[in-house]
Amino acid sequence: MSVSESVQMYLLTIYRLTQEGEVAPTNARLAERLGVSAVSVTEMVRKLHEKGLILKKRRAIALSREGERIALNVIRKHRLAERLLVDRLGIPWAHAYDQACKLEHILSDEVANSLEEFLGHPATCPHGLPIPDRQGCIAPQPETWPLAEVQAGQRVVIEQVKEGSVELLNYLVEVGLRPGQEITVEQVAPFDGPLLVSAGDRSFPLSREVAGKVAVSERASGQEGQLSDP
Repeated sequence: MSVSESVQMYLLTIYRLTQEGEVAPTNARLAERLGVSAVSVTEMVRKLHEKGLILKKRRAIALSREGERIALNVIRKHRLAERLLVDRLGIPWAHAYDQACKLEHILSDEVANSLEEFLGHPATCPHGLPIPDRQGCIAPQPETWPLAEVQAGQRVVIEQVKEGSVELLNYLVEVGLRPGQEITVEQVAPFDGPLLVSAGDRSFPLSREVAGKVAVSERASGQEGQLSDP
């Protein structure tokens, strides 16, 4: 099914809200996230329901199988585009996200599949987020938790970094916080104070807010991670 960019954005937003823990997003949450009027959301939700792309139960909204397939296909194209921009074109990963947002809506399935082969079938985007396969399936991911919850003395591996502001991502790159990087939490200040983190021979403080945007695991040292050049 061929759908417009506007429809894709609504389906993506519903998918992301669900992934963030909202079991069933509402019209109000869609309007808030997309920055559009309640009237616009109501009209689009009606159209999506008529096309069989969403399911509705009272105020709650969920993606149908076809709606989820479309959302995952756009996510696949976005994350492959990010890999191309960062790994092959040398675009800083802090700037690649916005550019990939434009490419995700214009890449055909054929081009996306060829791009995947050209890039060597990457498992994740530069942020460490999984790239869905051609069937829209996502490989099992390691159990993760926020770096902000790690105790002093614990050594962990960065799995994912949430997409954020350019300034934040540039700082994370500067201090070496990238997917695949092993780090140790040296100190945790009380009363929601900063964490002192070390990577190699470098140590640096991180606020709880920043640490909350970094997902880590206890993946054993030596396992491969998706690293990319700045």
